[in-house]
Amino acid sequence: MSVNLKKVFRLLFKIALCCVGLIVAYALIGTILSLVPINEKVAAGNDVIIYLDNNDVHTDIVVPTRTDRIDWSTIVPPSDTASKFAGAYLAFGWGSQDFYLNVPKWKDLTLGIAIKAISGLGGTALHTTYVREPVVNANRRRLVISVAQYDSLVQYILSSGKRNEEGEFIHIDHPGYCSSDAFYEGTGHYSPFHTCNTWANSALKSCGQKCCLWTALMQPIFWQYPQER
Repeated sequence: MSVNLKKVFRLLFKIALCCVGLIVAYALIGTILSLVPINEKVAAGNDVIIYLDNNDVHTDIVVPTRTDRIDWSTIVPPSDTASKFAGAYLAFGWGSQDFYLNVPKWKDLTLGIAIKAISGLGGTALHTTYVREPVVNANRRRLVISVAQYDSLVQYILSSGKRNEEGEFIHIDHPGYCSSDAFYEGTGHYSPFHTCNTWANSALKSCGQKCCLWTALMQPIFWQYPQER
């Protein structure tokens, strides 16, 4: 059976064109949605100090380890970390489990891991890191919220991880990136429409803080919070 190469090339060209079109549409719509602010005039709280942290790519939500609302060390046991030490604050991130566990540095990223993460076929994970009292800098913002807002944020974070019968997040056996971090089984699915930064943006939205209508990237979140001078 003969193969019409011209038809094959036309088909491949149309597929490539569709892929490029989808990427352009995703980038364009994503940019527009990320420029739409939510809760611009949120009332300032005065009860609980939290932080936004980033590593230039990924956004973490940083909360006090212990308050009269919740003691996170009972849910994220310090014994799950190499240092066994609970710092004053605990940073939470959410994302693709394959990406978190197998790509500690960008040089470790493979096509297979990227495709699995983008497809949403892999599991998700919570990444937690105990830290000392945070200091505001170019990659960190300080927010003061009300008790009611913090309660909403707590519920959002709790719903993002799977828990055992004791109420602890289910630990993933992994050495971590440093002596004070640990990984836990996450809920939900990672995809181009629900990324690590989408999760953080939704965390802010859940407790009535300034955020974007939607974003897949870190930068639009931090545009809402100019650096203090």
